Amino acid sequence: MFQKTLPKKTLSRREALASLGMISGSAVLGGCQDPPSRHVHASTKQTATNPNTSKKSQSNWVYIPLEPATVAETAYRIYPEGGCMYAIVGSVLGALADRLGEPFRSFPLEMMRYGNGGLGGWGSLCGVVNGGSALIGLFHREKPKETRENLIAELCAWYESTPLPRYQPSEPQWAKEAEASVAGSILCHVSTTKWSKTTGFEIFSMEKKERCRRLTADGAMKVVEILNRQVKNPVATWDKLTPEVQACVDCHGPKELGDSMGKMNCGTCHAFDKKHP
Repeated sequence: MFQKTLPKKTLSRREALASLGMISGSAVLGGCQDPPSRHVHASTKQTATNPNTSKKSQSNWVYIPLEPATVAETAYRIYPEGGCMYAIVGSVLGALADRLGEPFRSFPLEMMRYGNGGLGGWGSLCGVVNGGSALIGLFHREKPKETRENLIAELCAWYESTPLPRYQPSEPQWAKEAEASVAGSILCHVSTTKWSKTTGFEIFSMEKKERCRRLTADGAMKVVEILNRQVKNPVATWDKLTPEVQACVDCHGPKELGDSMGKMNCGTCHAFDKKHP
């Protein structure tokens, strides 16, 4: 086609590769135009006249207050699609997508499935804490480090010490009841084992799955409450370590032995004899 209007020309190897690169780049850019509904669970579509779909809104990840109970309900509903971390992140970003459109509507929510089962089934950090902390990091990414860490510490301490789950779905899906227990740890395998010993249900039972599903709804509600509070009063101070943990930090922290770090409940994993301070 080009030979009819342009002089015959032999493409160099560099020119041929550059041409292919332009084509590939166009294909990649074209792929970015997929319907955003594949990513975030937004329940309403944005209209062309929505002022929040401007270039400014597409370049900023800004949080606005949400209704905790509504977000919790969404987390419970979408849990089967990807587990705890997927549901807690999807419920919050989905609500923001309903209100603001982009960039939340295009968030690749599927990536959050990796947090299920304590990080790919590894039994490590619970996806509720993992996903909730990711949301705090997203909306406090440019704030002082102390603010971000204080908010995450509040979430972790709540998870460790609160009898959970509390959430009561209007229509339970996998079990009618899900007895609460105190996790004592943010680790999935510790949290679920303690629940199993407390309730007598096996880890692989439907009752346990219902427990984690409701716990995720609780986590979504807690994160929204934290983020909502920060919008109204952007001052985060957290100094609620238990006396036992504070004693461990004082001794093994940077001011003394310097051989340990963290704020987790030490007594969950470590047994102390009478000689230990």
